[in-house]
Amino acid sequence: MRKYLILFLAAAPTACTSPADQPAKVERPVPVPEPTTVASSTAGPDQTVRQFVDWYLAKWETLPTDFLLNDDGQDSTMFYAVNFPGTEIWLREVQKSGTVSSTYLAGWRTYFRRYADTLQLHPQNDGPPAGFDYDFLMLSQEADARAAELKVGTLVVTRRQGRRAQVQARGPRHENWQEGLDFELTQAADGRWLIDKITPGGSDL
Repeated sequence: MRKYLILFLAAAPTACTSPADQPAKVERPVPVPEPTTVASSTAGPDQTVRQFVDWYLAKWETLPTDFLLNDDGQDSTMFYAVNFPGTEIWLREVQKSGTVSSTYLAGWRTYFRRYADTLQLHPQNDGPPAGFDYDFLMLSQEADARAAELKVGTLVVTRRQGRRAQVQARGPRHENWQEGLDFELTQAADGRWLIDKITPGGSDL
């Protein structure tokens, strides 16, 4: 009997510390980090076009327009010539809008050189000078009216692929006409969408 009692007491601590009698270990869930997103402050291509139109309406009356030499009509023996320093002043002002690319500016430099050659080949000192009888930004002889129509119209991104996009700007539809311009844009390294090219897009209805 004494032998059995010793065996029982020896086995008791083992029984008391068995895994079944220990309190269950509470597994704390590992917190899952919230997905982080970086808010983008860059404007989309359509917003860049809107900014361009708004900038034009605010600035069109004060933009430099000294594109030509000898166009004041005071000396009939002098012929029109492109004023390249004047065109550069204009280009710098347009660049300040923050909406156009170096490609857009280079396109106008090419345009001015081409018409400088034209005026040399075909001298002119009377009437509207060839290539300079319209507004270069709105591509119209009634530029402020076109811009005002586009401001209250619609902008539609018609194509967007990678860093290139096309935007269609249209004014309200009238009985038989509608103002419009088409824009080609690229996205710069800093995320901004900038205008590369503008072409007429309105039509008679």
